[in-house]
Amino acid sequence: MSSPFLRRGAALLATPALALGALAALPAAPSYAAEVDPAPVAAGAAWLETQLTDGLVFNPNFGGFDDYGLSIDVALGLDSVGGHDATVQTITDAIATNLDSYTSYPTGDSTHVLAGSLGKALALATSAGRDGNAFGGTDLVADLEAQVATEGPIAGRLQDTFDPTQQFEADFSNTIGQAFAVQGLDAEASARVDPVTDFLLAQQCSEGFFRLNFAAADAPLQACDADPEASPDTDVTALAVIALQSQTDDADVQAAVTRATDWLAGVQNADGSFGGGTSTEAPNTNSTGLAAWALGTEGDTARAAAAATWVRGLQADDTAPCASGLTPDNGAVAYDAAARNTARGEGVTDATEDQFRRASAQALPGLQWAPLEGTGPVAVPEQEFFQQAGRKVSVVSSGGLAPGDTVCVTRGGAVAARTTAGDNGQAVARVTLPAGTALRTFVVRSGEATVGSTTVQVLAATKVGLKVAKARVTRGAFDTVKVSGLVRGESVRVFLRGKPVAAGTANAQGVLTKRFKVTGDLGKATVKVVGQFGNRTNTTTITVIR
Repeated sequence: MSSPFLRRGAALLATPALALGALAALPAAPSYAAEVDPAPVAAGAAWLETQLTDGLVFNPNFGGFDDYGLSIDVALGLDSVGGHDATVQTITDAIATNLDSYTSYPTGDSTHVLAGSLGKALALATSAGRDGNAFGGTDLVADLEAQVATEGPIAGRLQDTFDPTQQFEADFSNTIGQAFAVQGLDAEASARVDPVTDFLLAQQCSEGFFRLNFAAADAPLQACDADPEASPDTDVTALAVIALQSQTDDADVQAAVTRATDWLAGVQNADGSFGGGTSTEAPNTNSTGLAAWALGTEGDTARAAAAATWVRGLQADDTAPCASGLTPDNGAVAYDAAARNTARGEGVTDATEDQFRRASAQALPGLQWAPLEGTGPVAVPEQEFFQQAGRKVSVVSSGGLAPGDTVCVTRGGAVAARTTAGDNGQAVARVTLPAGTALRTFVVRSGEATVGSTTVQVLAATKVGLKVAKARVTRGAFDTVKVSGLVRGESVRVFLRGKPVAAGTANAQGVLTKRFKVTGDLGKATVKVVGQFGNRTNTTTITVIR
């Protein structure tokens, strides 16, 4: 851009102190290895390509329809990660063929022209290297420019053309469409790109976020800061950052992008995730993936990696022998943990596939920053050998795994637990020890590879065998206990009248024979033995005589 505009400069001059304050308050970025893992992107892209029919995503809901907007999301996601040019071109061809259906629809005697759809279509066309002046049999650049307001406080704002007398008709334009329009018009060097960019920047509040909805078209003040009810929106902010990348040689644009990425960094959760806008405030992969894309593009690779790691933890990677209902859809990204867990049981169904597709398309670009591996060797430290049946124990793999990678623990070929590797490359899974007394081996797997294993001796509750050599014993003399039904190496304690008098460990046959001195009062006395755990015990009585 040749020079900064007054509107753009005025909006920025009012906030330098606040921007510096936001910088000072940013949480420390997590530390990740610089090398990234290409596997999540490859798997996600491959799955998205399977969701296309003749270049379009077909949505079976509402009677079934070709979802042009989602198809464009898939194309832009694939284009951003590279290596899928043929698919991107196929989608672009399909959108060009159906351009009128995507950008307008009839209403009575008129036609509703969707400015946001025109902007998104132009962003696709230019990203795919097409001529926006001759796309889909029309001059798409001119058609979009015709939807840009040229006068008054709304100059530069996208606006639909529609018949306001028709029921349910309204201007559906918003900041997302504005961002796509900026991207496409700048790529085509349109004369309208500067006012459209200025209006987009006006949708950024002083805190740094971009709002979703414009002010009313007749409002005298159109800027975000003029709206006390303006709501932060992660998705919109990230898309604005991405759309403005081609103009960051302009100091005003770069300042706005910096404030936006600082805001994103400040609202990132400790686990790397992001929530969206007011209706999607809980952490989700749509918002987290877009935020990772924006942060990574702006060079904040540590926070992008943290976000990508969180997204990767919700990407289907349930390969054999850790298969689940999600296995046929490996590479797909679930919206959140609840969606992933449900799909592990039910698979991706007609009712849920739309959510999986949308999450995967928006999350894919952010996975470009998924770290390759943690630090240290992959190992599974030995647990305490003796464990009590029915209890939960932790099976830990230390270091070396790819952060966010799906990890499962199996026993006897069946899945005992699933988890994801943390940002240190370590996975911690909680498994329930089965009933019965037996050696139990747990195998830790990442994908189809075995990371390591650990074996424990599980002990169930039981009444162990107990015999005494003499039922009548002279006080001060020795008696002998024989305890059976134990496990080799199991510790045993012997009590007389509740006081410990002997201890030892079982031999290879699971037997302990131990002498103990008989003391105390004359008469009946209880002898009790306790194995490794308090629920492995038995008692008998002896008579102490003179």
